Amino acid sequence: MSSEASDKHLNRLESKKVSESIVPSPDHPLPEMQLEPPTEPLVPEPRVSINPEAENPPWSGLDLVIIGLVLLAALFFFSAIFFMLALHESQSSGTSATEFSRTPGPQIIVPSMTLAYFVMLGAMYGLVKRQRRRPFWQAVGWHWPSGWWLGYIVFGSILAVGLGELSRVLPIPKSLPMDRFFQNRQGAYLMMFFGVAIAPFAEEMLFRGFLYPVLDRWLETLFMTPQRIRRGCVWILIMAGWGYLEHHLPIAWSLLLAAVAFLGTAAFFVAQNLRSRGMQAHFMLLPGAALVAWALASRSIADHAFGSATAGFVVLACLLGVVSTASPVDVSAAGRWGRAVAVLITSGGFALVHGEQLGQAWGPLLLLFMIGLVLTLTRVVTRSITPGFLIHVGYNLTLFTLLYLGTDHFRHLERMTQ
Repeated sequence: MSSEASDKHLNRLESKKVSESIVPSPDHPLPEMQLEPPTEPLVPEPRVSINPEAENPPWSGLDLVIIGLVLLAALFFFSAIFFMLALHESQSSGTSATEFSRTPGPQIIVPSMTLAYFVMLGAMYGLVKRQRRRPFWQAVGWHWPSGWWLGYIVFGSILAVGLGELSRVLPIPKSLPMDRFFQNRQGAYLMMFFGVAIAPFAEEMLFRGFLYPVLDRWLETLFMTPQRIRRGCVWILIMAGWGYLEHHLPIAWSLLLAAVAFLGTAAFFVAQNLRSRGMQAHFMLLPGAALVAWALASRSIADHAFGSATAGFVVLACLLGVVSTASPVDVSAAGRWGRAVAVLITSGGFALVHGEQLGQAWGPLLLLFMIGLVLTLTRVVTRSITPGFLIHVGYNLTLFTLLYLGTDHFRHLERMTQ
């Protein structure tokens, strides 16, 4: 046999052995292979491009809710203290505690609000410094105008005079709840100090410094993703129904239900995110914190204002539902839409905060909305809260100056209702 034939024979023998070795037999069964069903790859949510001109605050929506809760808690605490002090001094006049609580004067409101605002500003400072990204004043947009800064104060004075003329054609009640703060000269001077030196700075920090940047950035990303718009629409309707329930329940049941809703919402989001790639804590707690905040707000505002806010929620949800049916928009269009809604919400919130002082009358509330609109647009154009603060100071200073002169140095406060 030639060498070539022997090589072919050996190859056949080796192939036969290999084939026999892989044939299963009772003594040597083949191992079972574990076949896993194919899994669909996780498709991460596409990253949303953010307009470089959008606001980029180092705080989140939850931080904003925390600041609001801190303000409410501080206001309740200091109001209770000054109420007890004032009640102790008024016991000699025979004033009952019930009657005294219905008409708290500026001796209670002004120091309570002043100290509560200081606590709020301290909470703001702590939240911003915790991030360690930017200095506090740079983060909130406090940039003193380099030019003629007195021009903003003058503009605020012109705005006060112009809106005063506009108020002549609006249904402004002759008597407002805030008139009780001007019963005597001491109260008038306290309100003048608060309205010029304290309120403009604190309110600009809260609304234009903290609230507006969060809304601007969040709403821009919202308008670029229709799925998020639909989620927001559902959440707004939930908030409207939730507020209606909390507003009509007894206070004990209202607080208990708010606590249960917060814990239940937080537990639900924690469970949902443990099964996925996880989410930051503030995203899990924000829905529950929003429920608690709106529950407290719905308890503290009058029926008329609450009805208007609920109607606003429903209208906003309907508008968002219509927008969600359209195709996604580009970054620039989403930025314009989000900024416009952020300006309107900020201005509306600024007006509603003063609603109790104005008896929920729509004429004064409309004027305050217009003032808030001017202040917020100033913040948008200048990207700074300082010009709005100066306009705010000029506006309030003009109003109190006219009141001071019109009442003969606060000697004849009865002229306010004439």
